[in-house]
Amino acid sequence: MANAHNDAYAAMYRGMENLKHAIKAEIECAQIAKVIKYNAKKHVADIQPLAKTSDGQASAQYLDVPVAANCYLFDEFIDQSKTALEKGGFKLPKKKLMRKGAVVVTVVLDRDNNNWKGAGSTYLPDSSRLHDANDAVIVGVLGGDIY
Repeated sequence: MANAHNDAYAAMYRGMENLKHAIKAEIECAQIAKVIKYNAKKHVADIQPLAKTSDGQASAQYLDVPVAANCYLFDEFIDQSKTALEKGGFKLPKKKLMRKGAVVVTVVLDRDNNNWKGAGSTYLPDSSRLHDANDAVIVGVLGGDIY
């Protein structure tokens, strides 16, 4: 009788652990991705997450992901100041930080951001989406290869 009770408890515990893992696997938080296409005028990118799914498949691409200003302002500064910087003897990067092929860090916002107008404005979410890939934002570039 004790073994049957222990077996039932162990099975219940494994079931709860599997449920916990399944719930966590569905929550989008942050990830490393590669830029597939970048629109420098609109500051949006199509990205390919680099982590494969648990069954070894490539993750789906995220399209038109907004890019935080800290990811592209350096590139724009270099473009505007290139002549002066070169005259000053500065070694300029060979590649832009934010570009096709760049490796980036994305975060997925807690709530739907469709109605957000920017500049610190409050907004009412457009849907009940939570931690959804549609609400991803690129927040950093892992740019160790620009020189």
